[in-house]
Amino acid sequence: MLTGVGGRAAMARTARHASRGHPWPAGRAAWALGLLGVAAACAVLFTLYLSQSLTSPFNSDGAANVLQAQAMLHGNPLLRGWWTSDVSFYTTELPEYALIVAIRGISPDVVHICGALTCTLTVLLAALLARSRDSVRAPDLAPGWHRAGIALGIMLAPSILGGTAVFLENPDHAGTAVPVLALLLLLDRAARRWYVVLAAGVLLALTQLADELSLVAATVPIAVVCAARLLMAVRLRRRREFRYDAMLLAASLVSAVVGRLAGLAIRSLGGFDLRSIPNGLVVPLGRVPGNARVLWQSLLLLFGANHPGVLHTPATIAGHLPLALMADLHLIGLALAVTGFAAGVAARGPPRAARVPCLRGVASGGPRAAGSISPLMRSLANAHEVAILLPLGAALAGRTLPPLARRLASSRVRQAPVLQAPVLQARARSAWLRPGRLASAALVGWLALAVAELCYAAAWPADPPQGRAVAAWLVGHHEREGLAGYWQADATTVESGGRVLVAPILGQAAEVRRWETSASWYLPSSHSATFVIAVPGQVATDGALTVAQARDRFGPPAARYPVGGEIILTYRYNLLTRLGDRAFPGHP
Repeated sequence: MLTGVGGRAAMARTARHASRGHPWPAGRAAWALGLLGVAAACAVLFTLYLSQSLTSPFNSDGAANVLQAQAMLHGNPLLRGWWTSDVSFYTTELPEYALIVAIRGISPDVVHICGALTCTLTVLLAALLARSRDSVRAPDLAPGWHRAGIALGIMLAPSILGGTAVFLENPDHAGTAVPVLALLLLLDRAARRWYVVLAAGVLLALTQLADELSLVAATVPIAVVCAARLLMAVRLRRRREFRYDAMLLAASLVSAVVGRLAGLAIRSLGGFDLRSIPNGLVVPLGRVPGNARVLWQSLLLLFGANHPGVLHTPATIAGHLPLALMADLHLIGLALAVTGFAAGVAARGPPRAARVPCLRGVASGGPRAAGSISPLMRSLANAHEVAILLPLGAALAGRTLPPLARRLASSRVRQAPVLQAPVLQARARSAWLRPGRLASAALVGWLALAVAELCYAAAWPADPPQGRAVAAWLVGHHEREGLAGYWQADATTVESGGRVLVAPILGQAAEVRRWETSASWYLPSSHSATFVIAVPGQVATDGALTVAQARDRFGPPAARYPVGGEIILTYRYNLLTRLGDRAFPGHP
């Protein structure tokens, strides 16, 4: 016989499942089948995202991360002697890259696989966060699949017109949504214990070490919400709320300090040097309207609501009518996200139930406010700076809109007794139930269209890598080390599978490029560069090297070979001896 608190709980659980028409073991089987279904759906999503990612060109940004992951696997976990970009991705995407490089080796496919994997995790976490119920149950809460379905409908299909490059390609802030969503999910579902606060603080510090955007998207919002709730708890004399929110506020503040100190510690140990962009912290007041306009255009791009022709896209893409129709469909998702943001900010309710909606509301508002005053939001090319707004907005819409709709419907039904007889009141209730069924059907149709759009995007032909012909020529002619502009260098190295090392240099000055490179590549005592990859013409763009610039710096070449639209110049001496501003590992 079952006795005690545990026995009574087990009996109650068994009785509850029996009342629903199945015993407890059957409930476990259903849960296991559901888990397998989710895993199968994620596998299908990953496959489709990988196919869509292959339609986007591979470039040196992602190639640099592949080479950094290789360095970490080969005994350089701190990336000694490396200059990264203004974002290191050290604790977010780089471990993922290292895992895939260990399995796949050095290849452009690593970038596409990691992009598809990150996007799949982001969609899954956003749907789980939207589906999760508040800790205080309310009678107007919508079914979980309604909530998750709204989030999936908004972000399931990244747009071909910009969304592929932002969400399915190189690491560039979009992957920061994975730890941020995981943090919000932890705060939403875990018990109110000290170890949950500790885990949240550690996750915040690790995320900040990889991407300082998390300060705006997670750390500051948590601190602001906890401070506001702390004042409310003190005023209402809720001691339990006081303790938990005080610990969470302290953890968020400490995590910001720990994240910064961790970066300094890595630098003091000779680790990677995080490069900064000298643009200042905020723009002048006169540029705020222009930044706000670029921010709105970026939101249209992120949510897939930008029409063909807005970006510099191929004519074959811009001429497709289905893409314009898809953009109109994505406008619905953007409208729902904006409405969900407004509803989340204005939501009022029990303090425990309101925590995560408020967190998401402030987290969605933080990047918006920062984007309006940030000097980085110069054009649509910087839309990735606020890419986290898509998953946050999708989760927020799924969390707030269904309860809002049901509350509005129930308020109309409650007004019926004043105006109608009991029979008419019952008819009114049944009439208000019908829109719910129509909404479910509309949600299913919306998801079906999103899946069709995703399949349509995955069916586009893959874009051949840019430096494949050059890499094949260099490997075939036994050329092992050389120099090039940034966009030709790392991409060619990865295209060759690591058999050729091409170090990037600055085009005009022919100096070391301290951006996503390793200082060891430029040591004449360790490497011997004997070729230069140049571009034809008199004027180079995007940091490329022209033939004239190469001749001015390194002299007449021994031979010249046109390959794949570029010019390979070969020399009979070590070109590294002619470089200005040489650097050494550990002394960037």
